[in-house]
Amino acid sequence: MMVVQTALVLLAFAANSLLCRWALREYSFDSESFTIIRLVAGAVILSVLLWYQNIRLGSRNCVCPNSRRFWLLGLGLFVYASAFSMAYVSLDTGVGAFVLFATVQLGLQWVNIWRGARPGAWQLVGMLVSITGLALLLLPGSALSSWWAVLLMVTAALGWTGFVVLGQGSSTPLADVQAAFVAASLLSILLIPFTVEPELSNWRPLLLAVISGAIASGLGYFGWYRVLPWLGIHRAAQVQLLVPGLAVLMGALVLSERLTTLMLLAMGLIVAGVLIAIRARRSVDT
Repeated sequence: MMVVQTALVLLAFAANSLLCRWALREYSFDSESFTIIRLVAGAVILSVLLWYQNIRLGSRNCVCPNSRRFWLLGLGLFVYASAFSMAYVSLDTGVGAFVLFATVQLGLQWVNIWRGARPGAWQLVGMLVSITGLALLLLPGSALSSWWAVLLMVTAALGWTGFVVLGQGSSTPLADVQAAFVAASLLSILLIPFTVEPELSNWRPLLLAVISGAIASGLGYFGWYRVLPWLGIHRAAQVQLLVPGLAVLMGALVLSERLTTLMLLAMGLIVAGVLIAIRARRSVDT
């Protein structure tokens, strides 16, 4: 059952990249509106699920809005979601996913180092290889319209890394993810001055944002918090490498996106570097 849940979660992660890029590129939807709708839709569906769970179990699981954890969860999710949408104004679906998940893996490695783990030589080599791949995406001729989009996606990855770290060992995954979306929705008020009033007649990008928030994000992240303890941090890092490949496939099938040779080389270095770092870390642990 956990294998099926993990597969669905990975599909949800890839779908988020597709849905965001789809709305922004095909319908010229603004990234701030997409972020707000996505977060609010996720908060609504998760609040309903949490209410139903508490009624069914006779419990009162929730994260107190006055707690530090509530706002830390929300901040991590808000930084991720807002920078993610802004980056996809320029990045193709698959490229954005590669930058996002490679940076997340590197971020998790640095978190382990910060916690006192001593990196081996191969871990450092792996990090260097991945960083080289990321740097290649910034070179002229990489088919990226601007380097700032990559930096925005790196920022999104740092927010997601914080969200993942906070979720390790979560005993109440639904309550934690619901709190994150509620807090992030409140923080998204900061984006309202930058939004463009949507055309209500063009409902398609609105629907894409709602699907991204309620299903791919809300239910997807709840599922991720559920399977994370079962996977463990190192196996979780490995399976997430499937997401960019899925995103590339979705982008090619739905949006007819193409990849250049330089971009393929950069993504190959990113994956190779992350795999080296993860396998080196696993060898140290065993």
